[in-house]
Amino acid sequence: MKKFSYLIVFATLLVASCAKDAPEAPEQPKVYPYASVMSGNENLPCGGVISTQFADSPYGSDISKLVDNDVTTAFVTEHNDFYVLWSGKKAFSLKSYALVSATGEGTVPSSWVLSGSNDNKSWIRLDAKKGETFSGEHVKKEYKIRGASSYKYYRFAFTATDKTSAIAELYLVDGTATDINDLMPFSNGDTHSTWTPMGQFCENRHKTTDSDLEWLANPENEPTIAIEAEHLDWHDCDVVLYPYGTPVPADVNQHAIGDCCALAVFASMAYLYPSFIKDIITDNGNHTYTVKMYDPQGEPVNVTLSSKFLCNGELNCDGVTGKHGVVCWSSILEKAVMKWNSVYHCNNLLDGIATEHTSPLFTGNGDSFAFSSGVLDYEQMERAVTVLLNQGYLVIGGFKDDGELIGDGPYKTVNGHAFTFLLDESTNALYGMRNPWGYANGGDPSDPKDGVAAIVNDGRTQPQIDIRVCHPGAALAYKQPLLLPYTPPQW
Repeated sequence: MKKFSYLIVFATLLVASCAKDAPEAPEQPKVYPYASVMSGNENLPCGGVISTQFADSPYGSDISKLVDNDVTTAFVTEHNDFYVLWSGKKAFSLKSYALVSATGEGTVPSSWVLSGSNDNKSWIRLDAKKGETFSGEHVKKEYKIRGASSYKYYRFAFTATDKTSAIAELYLVDGTATDINDLMPFSNGDTHSTWTPMGQFCENRHKTTDSDLEWLANPENEPTIAIEAEHLDWHDCDVVLYPYGTPVPADVNQHAIGDCCALAVFASMAYLYPSFIKDIITDNGNHTYTVKMYDPQGEPVNVTLSSKFLCNGELNCDGVTGKHGVVCWSSILEKAVMKWNSVYHCNNLLDGIATEHTSPLFTGNGDSFAFSSGVLDYEQMERAVTVLLNQGYLVIGGFKDDGELIGDGPYKTVNGHAFTFLLDESTNALYGMRNPWGYANGGDPSDPKDGVAAIVNDGRTQPQIDIRVCHPGAALAYKQPLLLPYTPPQW
């Protein structure tokens, strides 16, 4: 009996021991909200760390799957609002980024804000999308960025409508380009002068005398330079220096005078250097205005103007104005060019004045060069324009032919006419060309794009474009830290 009891106890212990030692179901590996990325990754331009806000991704769908260059895997999270942060080992300028939709696990968020930073504290908004849709699985959508500043950190703040968010791939494309040295052999028309900082057109010109300074400083002395629109006369006008509070390209609207190159320069200055314009124009408080300029030898001169401007028979200003005919800073600069040439006679007719003959009068630097139409392909021109604008150069250009459709329209080319180049955010084009009319050919004066035609790679437009690049000279000291795409003001 005792022996039998021992057997029962032994058996019980054996069963208990077997139950205790039975293998348990394996635990899933922990999912981390970050992953290291080695250099050479096909999705990213450098090594670093990709991270997200939450550690709730299912096993096999963690943040590393966002940059594994495999559309059959995906990053998944059960959050409607979350961020994805790229922390790179080096700073780079983002040219574009792309998202790829996943297979069945969830949907790509419909809205997001992309920001850049160099300290992971102060952020600059670079792009924002709302209401984006992806038509199916493995659909890749690319978005171009118009700013050329370099950042180490890029953060996407996503907002989704579905409970589950899923993104198969994220791509960041390095657009860092700091020079166009390889393109310069294609350039022409260098205007640098060894005689004067004002450029070749100012060589051997009239030297300023004391009587010249007195004449230029007297607002009662009106310009004597000729214009083709002979029906215009000088009349007193009300002046609103800065209708939108600061100079903007929309303040440049060409009327009867054929000085499109000068006006394209004014719009470029307003886009790149609005503070510079405010510095060179002084409101004297007595309906006169003094403009800081440079003589043909590059010496500073002051040109003082009355509030009389060229008007038609109905007393409407027919020179350059702001929207709705408002006489503003652009009208003053146009008149200053006329009065300057009344003394120095570098251009005896305002109509047809060249780009490189206009900018030095205000910047004191006449260095410029050009690219003729057809010498640069789309990618080269895109790089040239974006690099030069971000370096602060005034970029003016035109089209070889007239009436040709740009992209899908409705805007068309205009030949023999100057345009201002600027960064454009309305399409996937990196840059646009603004017509100094204030509306585009094929549009009308109420055009909300303010005459900006987005230049896309349509195979037709690019070969027609030529550009003239002018050094910013004294304006460079007023360079903005980040050049943003042009957004026309509401009027």
